[in-house]
Amino acid sequence: MLASTTKVSKINFLFSEEFTHLYNPLNLQSIRWRRKPRWLPVAPSKLYRIPVKKKLPPEEILEIRTLHNHYNTEMKSLRSYFTQRTQELLTGDDVIAEQKKEQEEELLECLRLNEEWNKRVALLREERLAKEKEAEIERVSRIIEEHKLKAQERKEQLEALVRREKELSKTYITADNIDEAIEKALSTEKNYDFSIDLDGNIYQGRNTKAIPPENQDKKVEEASV
Repeated sequence: MLASTTKVSKINFLFSEEFTHLYNPLNLQSIRWRRKPRWLPVAPSKLYRIPVKKKLPPEEILEIRTLHNHYNTEMKSLRSYFTQRTQELLTGDDVIAEQKKEQEEELLECLRLNEEWNKRVALLREERLAKEKEAEIERVSRIIEEHKLKAQERKEQLEALVRREKELSKTYITADNIDEAIEKALSTEKNYDFSIDLDGNIYQGRNTKAIPPENQDKKVEEASV
């Protein structure tokens, strides 16, 4: 009796409105793959085709890399934040207080190390500045000494020039000795004319007679030297 009742209930369900709505053949739709299914192999026409990789400009590559880095940094920060929040929710107040205390101790240790590094860097900086100051003082002293030597050399050259001019001034023609200089110039005749023969012998003066080559003292070669 129970089996027949169950069979009748199943039959009633098959002809019920709910079943008819769910399994009505008119409501069935065939599904087509928008792309090739993953279990199918590559088509023979595209088996050996190598797709050409699109070349991007350097500016676009740099921008894409920057965006990726920003995204990775933000996601890493979010994951770290969610992990910390989850740990805080899963742990008790004692654990949170202990973690906070450890973080404060770690911060104090970092501050102490930073202070030590600052002192060490300050000492190194003072030593470097002292060395640079000594080097600058030596450089300036050397430049001053070089200027002094150059000034002394210039002074000596000027003094020598003045002494030489004083010695030459003794031979200058002045208003006091101009008459004597004129008489000396008129009484001293100087002839700069000379002649040369085919053998290269030199004959001084306009009216000088020819001198045999063996008695000639000056040659053209000697005159050129």
